[in-house]
Amino acid sequence: MAYFNSTMSNKINMKRLQNNFKPLLFLVLAGFAFTSCNSDDDNSPTSPEPTSYQVSINASPSNGGTVSPQSGEFEKDQVINITATPVQGWEFKEWQGDVTGIDNPIQFAVNATKNITAVFERDLFYLADNGVTIMAPNAAVGGTGVINGITYTKRTVDQITPENAETTCTSGITDMSNLFNAANTFNGDISHWDVSTVTNMNNMFQSTDVFNADLSNWDVSSVTNMGTLFNNALVFNSDLSNWDVSSVTVMNGVFGAATSFNADLSNWDVSNVTTMRSMFNGASSFNSDLHSWDMSSVTNTGWMFFNASSFNGDITDWNVSNVTAMDFMFNEASNFNRDISNWNVGNVTNMLRMFADATSFNQNISGWCVTNLTSEPNDFASGSPLSSSNKPIWGTCP
Repeated sequence: MAYFNSTMSNKINMKRLQNNFKPLLFLVLAGFAFTSCNSDDDNSPTSPEPTSYQVSINASPSNGGTVSPQSGEFEKDQVINITATPVQGWEFKEWQGDVTGIDNPIQFAVNATKNITAVFERDLFYLADNGVTIMAPNAAVGGTGVINGITYTKRTVDQITPENAETTCTSGITDMSNLFNAANTFNGDISHWDVSTVTNMNNMFQSTDVFNADLSNWDVSSVTNMGTLFNNALVFNSDLSNWDVSSVTVMNGVFGAATSFNADLSNWDVSNVTTMRSMFNGASSFNSDLHSWDMSSVTNTGWMFFNASSFNGDITDWNVSNVTAMDFMFNEASNFNRDISNWNVGNVTNMLRMFADATSFNQNISGWCVTNLTSEPNDFASGSPLSSSNKPIWGTCP
């Protein structure tokens, strides 16, 4: 019995020892694993040193010039030179980014990834994108610049004369009214003028007997007043088809007595024009297509085609609903005989001599709404073949 108790006691103690040893064994194994992981980390291979770097090379703005070499991979510690080359009308200003300075070319070592930008800025005097207009918006008055071998001077409008006009830069001028008024012998080349800020061209070329210069590249988009612009400019017939006249409100007498003028004006946007009085008065050669003109803002067409002896353009669909004055409109327009029966003339109050001596006109306008005119205006159609049956029924709106 004593032997049995002793054996049982030994088994119990052994079991306890095994149970106590298990946590210790776990800690030993865990420590070994941790040590092994650290050992593996210590022995892991290191990343190789780079042998090249990406260098990004740019121009700002992109149309100001070019930079060489171009962006790419370059060997580590390679020494390279980069050069900025401006295009005409621009100049190099500086380097920005990971390389800075004003030296050109500039040298640096490729020791890291880099971003480099060549910054260009406009010359004080430069050619516009059209290759004709000379711009100098930031130049001081009196400043000079050389374009295509010619020296130009920035002047105020008061400093411009017929003698210096060809070498004048006009950037910044807003009022050119009367500038060449009665300059009888002036025909200088002013095709390069920057008129983009001009708002007033009233009387600018009035009575310039020989002026016929190329103005086709002028930016007139800011002009609001073109009154009598080419009035009595006897030989003027320059191409104005691309002029942006969308800001113009005054066109009275623009081509009055411009006896040679017959240029294409079909694309003109006249939607903001309020007065066209005497616009082609005496423009005896004019017969351009005006059918697409938006006349909805016009209130005065009096004398518009007076003595425009060649004119017979299709103006059938003109919206003249806001016009109040049509006096002398076709007086002596000896070739005009278009159907204008659908015109809405309900707001017109003045038709004095509207078709007087219009020796070809005999369209049926008996359906016109003329409630504002209770009787036939004086000499409404005297000297014309317009029959009584084709005349409006005065004071009515059929």
